Amino acid sequence: MGLVKHLQEVFPRLNLNPTMESTMIKLVEESGELAELIGKVRGMSGEDRNQVVLKLLTRDLSRDIAERMGRPGGTNLSEIESLLRRYQELRRAAEAGELADQAIETWIARELLDVMQTCATFAYQLNIDLDALLLDHRAKLMRRGYLAG
Repeated sequence: MGLVKHLQEVFPRLNLNPTMESTMIKLVEESGELAELIGKVRGMSGEDRNQVVLKLLTRDLSRDIAERMGRPGGTNLSEIESLLRRYQELRRAAEAGELADQAIETWIARELLDVMQTCATFAYQLNIDLDALLLDHRAKLMRRGYLAG
């Protein structure tokens, strides 16, 4: 049926040679980032939501700049300037308490995709018939009533 092939179209095999242990650590890290984001923007930490969003925006900006500056061949300054403008717009919206729920949900979805990619990377490391396992998993979901026909 080629389920793994379809999975790889969405979550490709990465050009890495991780161990199960390093992938598990990465999975916990990514899950923690997702949990932090959800908890903080939903007010579960007790912190002011706007202040939390500003801190998280600053963290993401510094990561994005570091990633771009670490690329071989030098830094594209216009790309950094564009990035700064985008973050400035988000910051203004956050300071005004106007950051749309859809923007927050998109942010959460991006973190979720990191978790999903890490899970796929983990699955690719296992010496198993992943296609058969995916079929078994789908059948289990159907038996439990989570999927319709």
